[in-house]
Amino acid sequence: MLGFNKKLLVAAVSFMAFSHAASAGVFTYEDLSASNGGMSDVLTSVSGSFDDASNIFTWDVEFNTDPTDVDGFWLVVNSGPNPKSSNVNELAIMYGDLSTNTLTTYVYNGLNSANSWNNPGIYLQTDAFTSDADSFSLNIDATAINAWSSSPDYTGVSFDDNIGIWFHVSTGSNFSYLGDEISSYTYSNQGWYDKSWLTTTSVPEPFSLSLLGLGLLGLGLTRKKARG
Repeated sequence: MLGFNKKLLVAAVSFMAFSHAASAGVFTYEDLSASNGGMSDVLTSVSGSFDDASNIFTWDVEFNTDPTDVDGFWLVVNSGPNPKSSNVNELAIMYGDLSTNTLTTYVYNGLNSANSWNNPGIYLQTDAFTSDADSFSLNIDATAINAWSSSPDYTGVSFDDNIGIWFHVSTGSNFSYLGDEISSYTYSNQGWYDKSWLTTTSVPEPFSLSLLGLGLLGLGLTRKKARG
């Protein structure tokens, strides 16, 4: 009976750990030799992460001049193809104003346009981010963004084992606002960093590791009981 119980415990814990690890983890992407199309190259590195348990999303960009003349950007990510021209209301689009370190997020309208925040302009939230002369860094809680729709087609700001990226930087940027929302966005030049089906690195959540520890503890107690 103890042998059966031990096998049952191992199977149960293994199943829980596998199930949780398959659905919860921190996914990271890093490109330390990044370059952009369009205007002259301004990028040095691009990296990001998404925690699908906490919905924390990060995005870090380093530029190759100090100070950089990049003063704006927009960003859409997903778990595979280039997000540009995706179906309507499937993703979120983020706009960064480096003159005020303001990040404004909307539901992406699916168009290949710098003004994809507009028409219909479904505003989600505003966040602050950090920047210095040659870099910027986002660290946002995307829980509300990702909860906007219960549709399985809507993924908001997220990625998993793969990432697709629609990231454009701009110079001569001018953002205007009405309250928290963008009322206009113009720029002089733009460069793009558009990617599809890039592989990410995943790290299981600590809960998965604790399940493994629980299983090992259970096996130890089972063996102790058997010897007793």
